Amino acid sequence: MVEKISLLQLFILIFLFQIGSAVVVGIAGEAERDAWIAILIATVIGIIIIRLYTYILSYQPGTNLFDIMGQLFGRNASMIISLVYTTYFFYIAARVLRDFMELLITDLFPNTPIEVLSILFMIAVLYVIYLGPEVLGRTAETFFPYIIIFLLLTAIFLLASGDIKMHRLQPILAEGFTPIHDAIFPGLIGFPFGEAIVLTMFMALTNKFQHVTKVSIGAVIATGLTLSTIKIVSISVLGTELSERATFPLLTAAREIAFADFIERIDPIVIFVMMLGIFIKVSVFFFGGLKGLEYVFQVPYRYFSIPIGMIVALFTILIASNYTEHIEEGLQFVPLYLHMPLQIGIPTLLAMIIFIKGKQKKGGITNAE
Repeated sequence: MVEKISLLQLFILIFLFQIGSAVVVGIAGEAERDAWIAILIATVIGIIIIRLYTYILSYQPGTNLFDIMGQLFGRNASMIISLVYTTYFFYIAARVLRDFMELLITDLFPNTPIEVLSILFMIAVLYVIYLGPEVLGRTAETFFPYIIIFLLLTAIFLLASGDIKMHRLQPILAEGFTPIHDAIFPGLIGFPFGEAIVLTMFMALTNKFQHVTKVSIGAVIATGLTLSTIKIVSISVLGTELSERATFPLLTAAREIAFADFIERIDPIVIFVMMLGIFIKVSVFFFGGLKGLEYVFQVPYRYFSIPIGMIVALFTILIASNYTEHIEEGLQFVPLYLHMPLQIGIPTLLAMIIFIKGKQKKGGITNAE
């Protein structure tokens, strides 16, 4: 069965994937009130990164990252690297799911065991992924307008209720460029922009690959502008200190809404947006890991979906003993030792090999003539 997604669905998947957990836990905290500037600069780097990924896929349009590694490195070497990527994708899926589970048990279901919530969420992910990437694409396409409307309404209500104080963004660059640099490298590069490495699984499924680069870059730009705006709103409502202390900044900011003694406590709207973003992100990483297993074992990915899904749900709980340990691991270990080698290192090596092969091929044609 040939599975395809449209270019619009690809755009929406990239956008929702990258804002996913970023709107839950917040990003660029090192830059403090200049975080929105750091996000905009990181967006430019994100464009370069996504172009690197589409360049790799252009080596053999219609094939994913695992297939291309097999063609360039050979079957044996590519199997080892593929297993590394597969483990990485499942691990990040578990981390992203843990982010949302912490929000749920903190604010909505304090008396519900995290194990129950994790399993229920993964069952929904399993169902969609088992049906195929086309269903995931259509799901994202269906809910995308609601996410945009709810985000806009949240900003409008905050503005109307007088909670947005733009002076809290000043002074700009008070401590120079160093905090911005610290926020970008390696933090913002790896999360959320570099995580698009897993989206190569979906880029390979588009029906018009020649437009994938433009669509992907457009989605990254939209993501950067959205995340930067959300950060501006969070800081201007909460202030720098409270924004960085808050476990879930956007949710905390939304709770400040009190408009006309009628519109207030719109937490469910914000959580709905977060839930959809997390659902897409977990699903994409889970699908990427399954495609890795499919490549290694030469068995359709659906055979692995249920057992691996339950393992991911279990690992979501075992990944850290508490939220503080979970966040510390995500800030100190993951960006440097996982994101950078797998998001930048290996893809750069692949791109160099493809470039050299292209030069050699052109040179061979020239000599033959």
